[in-house]
Amino acid sequence: MAYSDYRRILLIRLSSLGDIILTTPVLRLLRESWPSARIDVMVKAEFQDVLRAHPCVDRLLPVDTREPLRHTIRALRETHYDLVLDLHRTMRSFWLYRFSRARQRLAYRKHTLRRALLVHCKWNTLPQTVPVPERYALPLRRLGVMTPLPQTELHVDAESALAVEQYLAEAGFKLPTVPRCLIAVAPGSRWKTKQWPVERYAAAAQELAARHDATIVMLGDGHDRPLVQEFQQHVAVPVIDTVGQLPLMQTAALLQQCRLLLCNDSGLMHMAAALGVPVVAVFGPTVQALGFYPFQAMAQVVSHPLSCRPCTTKGLHRCPRGHHDCMRRIAPQQVVAAAETLWPEAHH
Repeated sequence: MAYSDYRRILLIRLSSLGDIILTTPVLRLLRESWPSARIDVMVKAEFQDVLRAHPCVDRLLPVDTREPLRHTIRALRETHYDLVLDLHRTMRSFWLYRFSRARQRLAYRKHTLRRALLVHCKWNTLPQTVPVPERYALPLRRLGVMTPLPQTELHVDAESALAVEQYLAEAGFKLPTVPRCLIAVAPGSRWKTKQWPVERYAAAAQELAARHDATIVMLGDGHDRPLVQEFQQHVAVPVIDTVGQLPLMQTAALLQQCRLLLCNDSGLMHMAAALGVPVVAVFGPTVQALGFYPFQAMAQVVSHPLSCRPCTTKGLHRCPRGHHDCMRRIAPQQVVAAAETLWPEAHH
């Protein structure tokens, strides 16, 4: 089958929030290269809303990982895909990819060994600092698709946007004036070592809110409740607390109304980049060579150089050396200075 004849394409990326968002430039390339093809995406059910309104996706295949894998494989085979792209490279995605019976099967290179050498031996054998979306696109380059990668995308559905508009109105904010007065703060992370101390977030956010007559909006899931409670003990400015209260796409709709996001290396960082919201991200145990910096975004990354970085590819629950200096040596003033370079008025 000629490449131009692909009619049914499947992209597999099961999780997580940030990684799924980082596949969206590839989705755009697929649509531009095969405009009449049906493009399906297989994703964990809990993340399906991230792509539900994406114009390049024809069908979502939500996966419940509690179900037997054979059931998912059987459903996959019924479609007779011409091309399957595995952009996850886990054991589960490998079996889905391997037994899909697609005419063409491609997978991205995860560089697991090279990343391990960087983390454990501080020996960087990675070809160059290649952003993850560029790595995701390499299988398509082998098919002759050489178009430059576009930015990441996130499309907020109308229902979520309306719900957030009503939410803000109840809090005393009316669109379209909201973008002039909201600063988003997301101090959480799945991994403790990727969290900048919450009292420093409070200091930086309060300084920015005072300078720009802004209100702070707290973002995150239910696991971040203790961080919010601690944050509020350190600030004396208005705070809108949405943590654990909004569905994923309503969080995106709210973030879209903010002037800026302060966050860790997290899925919300990639969400802001995809929405075109300026973002200041604090990086500790991870580094740019791993490829997860904000992609083609209005962003500043604040970090502190240490010989023990990186100590992980994803994050850890405790610092291997017990000091957590990669985060503790970053001062609130550094984050404020980075934010000021991104503040809209700075570019007028």
